[in-house]
Amino acid sequence: MLKQISYQTNRQALQRLLLVASLLGTATNVVADQAAPAAGTALTPAPVVKVTDPPSTYGVHIGDVLSRTVVVDAPTAYTLADNALPKKGSKHDGIELVDVALQSKPQSDHTQYTLQLKYQVFAVSTYPSVMHLPAEKLTFTGAQAATLEVPAWGFWFSPLVTGGTATAKKNLLPEFKTPLIESRADQQRLGLFLTVLVASLAALLYINADGHWLPFMGGAFARAHRQLKRLAKSSTPKTAVEEKKALVYLHQAFNQHYGANIFARDIEEFMRLRPGFKGMQSEITQFFAASNQSLYDVKTRDSQQVIAQLVQLSKQLRDCERGVA
Repeated sequence: MLKQISYQTNRQALQRLLLVASLLGTATNVVADQAAPAAGTALTPAPVVKVTDPPSTYGVHIGDVLSRTVVVDAPTAYTLADNALPKKGSKHDGIELVDVALQSKPQSDHTQYTLQLKYQVFAVSTYPSVMHLPAEKLTFTGAQAATLEVPAWGFWFSPLVTGGTATAKKNLLPEFKTPLIESRADQQRLGLFLTVLVASLAALLYINADGHWLPFMGGAFARAHRQLKRLAKSSTPKTAVEEKKALVYLHQAFNQHYGANIFARDIEEFMRLRPGFKGMQSEITQFFAASNQSLYDVKTRDSQQVIAQLVQLSKQLRDCERGVA
C-alpha cells in the first residue's frame, strides 16, 4: 500500500514538472518573436492580437469563401507595412487567399490594425476530412520590430457527394417544377388601375379637347369656341367686322340650343329649357347686352379685346354644354 501511494505521489509531481516546463517553453517562444531592444532602451509592450475565425467549423464545401478578421493593437513603436501582409493569391493545400484588406485607426498611444483575410476552398476530397486555413505571419517594423503569428484554423470539409460520379448518378433526382405564384389579386388591381387611368384620360380629353371628331364633343358652343379661337389667332387686324363675326358665332350657338332665334328677353326661357347653363346666367345676360351695344352703338371699341373675352366665354359655355362646369 505504501509503495502504491509513493508511486502516485511521484507521478503527480512529474506531471507538475512537465506542466511548468511547458509554460516556460511557451513564454520563451513568445518573447523570442519580439526583437531585443538596444542597450539602455525601455522595453515596449508587444502588439496584442485578436483573431475572429469563421463561425462554423463544419459543413464547408468546395468553392466556399471563409473570412478571418485579425485585429492588432500595436504601440506606436511598431508599424505594420503593406508589404509585410500575406500575399493575395497565395495557395496552401488547395486553400487560396483571394482577398486581403487592411485598415488602420491611429489612437493616442497605439494604432489599431484590422486585417480582413478571405480564403476560398478549392481542395477536393471524396470523404469528410479536416483541412486548415494556413497560419500567417505579420511582421512589424519601426522603432522596434516584432513578428506575430496568426495560427492555422481547422475545419471539416464536406464533399458534395460521397462516393464519386457513380454514386452521384444513382442519387440524381428529377427536376422539380417551380410552383406558380397566385397572381389573381394582382391582376385585379392592375385591371382596376388601368380602368381608372383610361377613364381619367378620357375625362381629361373630354373636358379639354377642342376636336369635333370624338362623340359628344361636336356641340354648338364647342364649334363656336373653335371658330373664335381661329379668329383670335388670325393675323388680320381685329376691326368691327371681325367683332361682329365673333358675336354671330355665339348667337348661332345660342339659337341652336334654343331652337329659334334668341334675344335678351328669352334668357329666362332658355334657362328653363337648358338648366345646365343656369350658373352662367349673369354672363349670358352681359353677353346679350354687350352684343346689342356692339351692333347698334356707334362708339368704337377695342375689337381685339372683345374677341379675346368672347373666346373665354365660349370656353365656359362649352364646359356647360358638356356638363363639366
